[in-house]
Amino acid sequence: MTIRSRPSIPPAPLAPSGPRRPPLDVLRRLLALMAVAAPALTGCARSTTAGPDTSASAESATVSFTDSTGREVELPREITRIASAGPLANIMLYAMAPDELVGWSNKPDDAAAKYLDQKYLDLPEYGKFYGDSGDFNREAVLASDPQVIVDVGQWDEEYKGKLDSLQEDLGIPVILIDGALDASGDAFRLLGQALGKTDLGEQLGAYADGVISDVQTKTATVAQDKRLSVYYGEGKDGLNTIIAGSIHAQVFDMVGAELIAGKDSLQEEKRGGGTVSLEQVRAWNPDAIVLAPDSIGSTIEHDASWTALDAVTNGRCYTAPGEPYSWIDRPPGPNRLLGVQWLGSILHPETFDYDMVARTEEFYSLFYHHDLTDKEARALLNQQKPTPSPSPRG
Repeated sequence: MTIRSRPSIPPAPLAPSGPRRPPLDVLRRLLALMAVAAPALTGCARSTTAGPDTSASAESATVSFTDSTGREVELPREITRIASAGPLANIMLYAMAPDELVGWSNKPDDAAAKYLDQKYLDLPEYGKFYGDSGDFNREAVLASDPQVIVDVGQWDEEYKGKLDSLQEDLGIPVILIDGALDASGDAFRLLGQALGKTDLGEQLGAYADGVISDVQTKTATVAQDKRLSVYYGEGKDGLNTIIAGSIHAQVFDMVGAELIAGKDSLQEEKRGGGTVSLEQVRAWNPDAIVLAPDSIGSTIEHDASWTALDAVTNGRCYTAPGEPYSWIDRPPGPNRLLGVQWLGSILHPETFDYDMVARTEEFYSLFYHHDLTDKEARALLNQQKPTPSPSPRG
């Protein structure tokens, strides 16, 4: 048998030892695609990474804030827990941020409680930082874990130093907002800026500016010889008073009333005022008497020691409304924005021709989040019907 030989097959080419390089134009296209996709890929990778963003573009957790004293304080960018350092701050914070309050400097009393939301009444109480009492409970504040402590009122360089010390001791930012009546609009705006509530701060600030501007305009039309001398009585005997020119007297100043008690007439000085004698009040014989809510308003017209005064016999004796807080003073807070309208309408009804029922309802809705009925508003106003302004004695 003949065996035929198989044709020879050329050997296959050897495979290259490394990966085959793609053509140059393919490489160029890949590089172009990677350049376009890189930012998106980087963003995706960052969004799935746990922990804080440490990139240079990350938003800071704090913001720099300058309070009314000029102190620069670093505040959390988002504030959800706020402590009040005093009675004025209680009112401003309840108006602007009740849900963020972690406690009161002093709890609302029973008379005030009926105008405030019940869910806030059981918040802890830790005293006030400013003033004679000095009963600010730092341990209670720390237990409430606030992100910021807010005070409202007057200040001087010594008090600024105390605010710095409190901040350093507690490790919690502390700010102060101006408590002057004529600065109320700016105060609400500044507090709104601090708390991240600029829209509400502007709303309440605009209300305050409107009230103050209107009262000042009306006061300017009251002739000097028509302006009244006024005695303001506090306490169980009506012989505690406030002195002209103090923060406690600003409601009277704004309506052009002459608050007759001065520092030199006090028997004993205390709390922005002091005590005077009944003989001194008789010697002054003021055109009008305004009494604090808890003073002698219900008995003065039947008390022989007071009835010799012209203000009493002429029916020019008034008790300031006092719920949830006095409209005149103590505390000298935003409550005075309503008080200055009331006092003007009492002393000069022909000039300050306000519908005080409507204005009372508006204020309570804005600042206390409480909707009054007309009956409730009239009860607060004591249904007092002012008589025409008398001519002051020369």
